[in-house]
Amino acid sequence: MFRELQRRSFWRAVLAEFLGMTIFVFLSTGSATKWTPRGYPADVVQISLTFGLSIATTAQIIGHLSGGHLNPAVTLGLLAGCQVSLLRAILYIASQLLGSVAASGLLLGLTPSSRNSTLGLNA
Repeated sequence: MFRELQRRSFWRAVLAEFLGMTIFVFLSTGSATKWTPRGYPADVVQISLTFGLSIATTAQIIGHLSGGHLNPAVTLGLLAGCQVSLLRAILYIASQLLGSVAASGLLLGLTPSSRNSTLGLNA
C-alpha cells in the first residue's frame, strides 16, 4: 500500500484532483456570486450552465490523470466498491477539500469589496 507513495503518477493524480477541484469551485461559485446591480436577480441559467460545463470540462481535463473524481462522495463510493485504495482515497479527499478552500480564498480575494458584504450569504 505504501509503495504507491513512491510513484510519480500517484502524486500527479493527487495534484490533479487538487487543481481540478480548485478550478471547478472557483468557476462555479464565482458564477453564483451576484455581480449584477442591486435589485436584479441572479441569472439561474448562467449559473446552471457554468456548473454543468465546468464540471464536465474539468473532468475531461484531469480524467486521464486521476480518474476525475472531483467530489469526495465519488471517491468514497469508489472506495466502498474497492476501486481505489484507502491511501489514495484519503489523499484524494484531502486534496479535494484543500482545493475547495483554496478556490474559495481566491474568490474572496478577487471579489471587489463592494460585493463582499453578501459573499457566501443566501440573500
